[in-house]
Amino acid sequence: MGANLWRRTKGWLFAQAAGFARRPAIAPGDLLALHPRAVILVRQHNQMGDMVCATPAFRALRAAFPEARITLVTAPVNVGVVRHNPHIDAVELFAQAMWRRPWRLAALVRRLRRERAEVAFVLASVSFSLTSAWLALATGARYVVGADSRPYGWDVSRRAFSLEMPAGPRLDRHSVEHSLAPLQAIGITTDDLSTVVVPAPAEREQAAGILADLGLRPGFWAVHPGAGKRQNLWPADRFAEVVGRAAAAGSRILVLHGPADGPALASLLAELGGGGGQAVRVAPPCSVGTAAALLELADRFLCNDTGVMHVAGALGVPTVALFGPTDPLLWKPLSPAVVALRGRAGRDDPRGAEYGWMESLSVDEVWAAWSGLTGRPGPPRTREGA
Repeated sequence: MGANLWRRTKGWLFAQAAGFARRPAIAPGDLLALHPRAVILVRQHNQMGDMVCATPAFRALRAAFPEARITLVTAPVNVGVVRHNPHIDAVELFAQAMWRRPWRLAALVRRLRRERAEVAFVLASVSFSLTSAWLALATGARYVVGADSRPYGWDVSRRAFSLEMPAGPRLDRHSVEHSLAPLQAIGITTDDLSTVVVPAPAEREQAAGILADLGLRPGFWAVHPGAGKRQNLWPADRFAEVVGRAAAAGSRILVLHGPADGPALASLLAELGGGGGQAVRVAPPCSVGTAAALLELADRFLCNDTGVMHVAGALGVPTVALFGPTDPLLWKPLSPAVVALRGRAGRDDPRGAEYGWMESLSVDEVWAAWSGLTGRPGPPRTREGA
């Protein structure tokens, strides 16, 4: 079955089933007048940067329901950026593999139903997830509130949800504001658009141990050469040259990397001559939370447009973020500590129109921006809930 046919079939089947799970309607004013004991949020998309951008929405929901126990359902890749969020009381993980292991899915549904939530929210940004909608309905919550699915190509929300929130896939404002906008439309809002990532005490201890093992002290310069999308990668030889300039200026450099960054890391180390000398250290594989704790101790950070950029922005780390085809006006962290440099459109790149942008960023302009950051004057800043 082709992908488009399967998509239409899946949507039709869900729409038919949703009619049997229809929840009673509720008006925005009545929703805000509730005093629920428990609220469930479902946002199981697996983009880490999008999840960080959604944290102000969690703040808004906490303000709307200050006495409720709030549980978030999300993908495993996001647990490191939400597990200790001060606006969330519990995190439940949904993995796509659960569809092939129905006993695990059933166990998750049982746990969610034991919450006895009065309200479940289906949160969306640039995409709408049928899985998220199904999970929200499966919680047994009396009311299910979610984004209008029709702009995303699914006609399911009007059939099942208690209240539809206006939403759409086109990013016509900053991603943080886009994530918050559906809730704002029904009166759930916040004036604080800062994002939140809070490492756990154990993750901070692990970060301190990593630095001790590597012979580093707080105040090192950090780099992350990888990216979730190949078109967002700045060339490894240029990363290496900037790292070399930092080392020559007397700085110690820590290279961070994630599970998908093997090729980018290998290319950087090859350009550095295998290791980069005594000034460069490579962090061991670690969780996102531990990487965040390491960034708390860094003087400054250099990275591509990727998920860890949003983590650095939430932590207030002085950062230079390198952008290519993605518009930094929509995706650069709102933190004033983050400086964005954007490449220019590539010409006749055989890989496609999104490629060639990063190659237009020169070593000199990146080095000028990175070396010109103020850096951290003292102990690392802590965020709310830390």
